[in-house]
Amino acid sequence: MDKKSREYAQDALTFIKNSGSPFLASKNLKEKLLSLGLVYLKEGEQWNLKKNEGYVLTKENRNICSFYIGKNFNIGTGSILISIGHIDSCALKIAPNNNIIQSKINQINVECYGAGLWHTWFDRSLGLSGQVVYNKDNKLVEKLIQINKPLFFLPSLAIHLQQKTRYEFNLNVNYENHLKPILSTVLYDQLIKGKKKNYFKCPHMNKIANLYTNNCDNNNQDTKINDQEKNTVTTDDLTQSIMKHALKKDYHSECNSNSSPLLYLLSKELNCSEKDIIDFELCLMDAQEPCFSGIYEEFIEGARFDNLLGSYCVFEAYTQLVKNIKQRPDDGNNNSMINTSYDNNLFICIGYDHEEIGSLSEVGARSYFTKSFIERIIISIFKKEIKDLNTTVEEVYGNLSHRSLILNVDMSHCSHPNYPETVQTSHHLHFHHGIAIKYNTNKNYVTAPYHVSLLKKVFELYSQNSKSSDNNGSDQNEQIPYQNFMVKNETPCGSTVGAMVAANLSMPGLDIGIPQLAMHSIREIAAIHDIYYLIKGILAFYTYYSHVLSICV
Repeated sequence: MDKKSREYAQDALTFIKNSGSPFLASKNLKEKLLSLGLVYLKEGEQWNLKKNEGYVLTKENRNICSFYIGKNFNIGTGSILISIGHIDSCALKIAPNNNIIQSKINQINVECYGAGLWHTWFDRSLGLSGQVVYNKDNKLVEKLIQINKPLFFLPSLAIHLQQKTRYEFNLNVNYENHLKPILSTVLYDQLIKGKKKNYFKCPHMNKIANLYTNNCDNNNQDTKINDQEKNTVTTDDLTQSIMKHALKKDYHSECNSNSSPLLYLLSKELNCSEKDIIDFELCLMDAQEPCFSGIYEEFIEGARFDNLLGSYCVFEAYTQLVKNIKQRPDDGNNNSMINTSYDNNLFICIGYDHEEIGSLSEVGARSYFTKSFIERIIISIFKKEIKDLNTTVEEVYGNLSHRSLILNVDMSHCSHPNYPETVQTSHHLHFHHGIAIKYNTNKNYVTAPYHVSLLKKVFELYSQNSKSSDNNGSDQNEQIPYQNFMVKNETPCGSTVGAMVAANLSMPGLDIGIPQLAMHSIREIAAIHDIYYLIKGILAFYTYYSHVLSICV
């Protein structure tokens, strides 16, 4: 199990590294699903769906959905089994009017997305990820970009300039004034764009500045220097490096002295002119890669674990489900427990955007999106039955929904060793102890006892039918451990999308997750075995829930 846990963890780290924004997360999950041979659907086209087939659907490239229709999916005994997560995370997003100059430094104006621990964003290398819209041949082009290198830096104020002692830990951060990362000096920006001449006292630097200027003024001509000038200008490593940049024609094919450094960067990344860039939605992101950590490398640490790590587990479990359905032997045993579950149900997984800001959008969990595409599936698959039985889509949906369940997967809070008093005494979560089942009587979590009991039966059934090797190589029943989580009465409970989707679909649901520390920090930490347990728990839900429901109710 440890080996497989590390494989899952490594795969999760790769996904998170390449998903610096919801746009890139949606893109990467879409590619993962399409690699299984699933069919890509467009929302604006007519759907002609088939049983025993899987489909992929995205909306505005910022949420992602897939569903698989069992070959015997039917109105009388079928279920709709849905696992969901969210693919957005707290971030600093670049504002539309973003260029700021202060103390001769170019800064970027940002807006806080969600309730982040913004003090953790200080003194870190920040990259860029998101969506840019620009003109190309009189058409609007949408491009998703991600730059995994240090572009921005948000510097702290040195303690020597603060009116506090070294024993004071409280940070006085004004989110409007102090969260403005730097990206260049004004001087170097003008140097690059050829606006400054003979500024430096150093003649070598003036030569370089003039070379920039000449290159911009003569955009279509080769800039030439003789050997003597070359030897003079490149007398040290710094000027040699700058000269190399300066003489690259493709480094500044367009010189616009009125541009911002950000537009300059984007135009090079998109290979377009700055004036063609119309708008964008760009997230700053931690440029440091996620990684294994701890003495025994039992942890992973990185950005956006809430909730890219949870959503990774949702889509990985769904991927394994689809593979199991497609690869099962055709031995004629169609009445087996697993085959009946595979064949009779509609399986769905969804990654929503905008959870961190309340989910009220056309792509969020509070939208009509989920109910709409489920109804479209019913219309396409049961068109003949609806006509022959003289029934309605609403009637069919009501018949299916009472046998259905939503499993919402979102990260949860591990017991903090430095602040153990922050969690309800009897409901501490611990690393490597399995799935967290979340309870809140005020319905911030949708979990209810009856359906928790069914899920626990599902875990038991999975254990009875699954084997894994221990450290000695001997086979043993594979367990899915779980633990209960609840916040203190004096602590506000975080919310997630489970209750929203359950209310919209009028379906029962459960909220689960795995423990992590430093939630909403720019860098978070989780344990590798919990990732394994969560993937297996979601797969068990897909595989055994309808059978457990049929024998226990």
